[in-house]
Amino acid sequence: MKAKIIFLIVTALFIRCSVFAQNDNLPVVKANSVRVDIKEDDVLQEKVWQIVPGIELDVWSTSAKEVTFYTDIDSISFTIDPKIKKYDFIILLNEKDSARTQIKYEKRSGDVKEYIANSFEIFTTISTNKPENFDPRAINQGFRHSVSYRIPLGKSDFSLGIGVGISFHNYYIDALPKDVLPVSMQSDEYYFVKIASISEPEISYKKNKMTLTYIDIPFELKYHSKKNLKISVGAKVDFPVKSCFTFQGSDYLFGSNGNVKIKKYNLGHITNFQVGPMARIGWKACQVYASYSFTPVYDADAGSKLNPISVGLSITPLW
Repeated sequence: MKAKIIFLIVTALFIRCSVFAQNDNLPVVKANSVRVDIKEDDVLQEKVWQIVPGIELDVWSTSAKEVTFYTDIDSISFTIDPKIKKYDFIILLNEKDSARTQIKYEKRSGDVKEYIANSFEIFTTISTNKPENFDPRAINQGFRHSVSYRIPLGKSDFSLGIGVGISFHNYYIDALPKDVLPVSMQSDEYYFVKIASISEPEISYKKNKMTLTYIDIPFELKYHSKKNLKISVGAKVDFPVKSCFTFQGSDYLFGSNGNVKIKKYNLGHITNFQVGPMARIGWKACQVYASYSFTPVYDADAGSKLNPISVGLSITPLW
């Protein structure tokens, strides 16, 4: 009987030593408490995991990109690669009991948020193919917000994106369009008239800008590397939904000594749509953004063109 007991003890010790030998090459995180906090991406879940040394393998399934286990005295983090899927490590409890633990990547079906990305662009508009007398200042700040749905291309780092956005383009110029001028001040030759040529003495102003608002439909091919390099190229179609010209300064209409504020909506000769390429490149959530319009802002009846280039910064928390 004693021999049998001794045999069982020796066997148990041998198995335990074998387990430790297999675990030698795995990362080890220490703990004095059986309760563990787990952080998935930016969401911390407190005391959701219990260390159980008695089982062969304890598995935590996740669809997150970053996972961190926090014990009461230690922590360990993993950047999850969906192609690798499994990450094993050891939790050593009270310096004596080891619990083999595994983080397992599992794509959650129906998790729509994983495929939806918001992007915010702050840009300046550079005018090319400019109309006569249309001389905007160096910085013409604008803003764009879009939401896109990502379609993964198999297990590669590439995906397709389609979405919808809204953009606001501002042009700060030293001229007025025919839309805000009485007939007597209009030019038969040019759509825009320089403010300095309207009357004497020269008109002064605090604000003189044109704002165009578009709803756009973007199509993109996206690349997201394991090291968080992000590149996207594509095109978008812009549909104008609002146009406005704002003047704030001397009363050029009636020649009084006071100042006036004039707003003119629904400007004439704006093309029905614009289309052109767009691109982003950057790291993590921050990218450089650029777009161009092949289609001019003004139609042929205005006798003017205007093909804008937008260059700026894009913030895209998710890809």
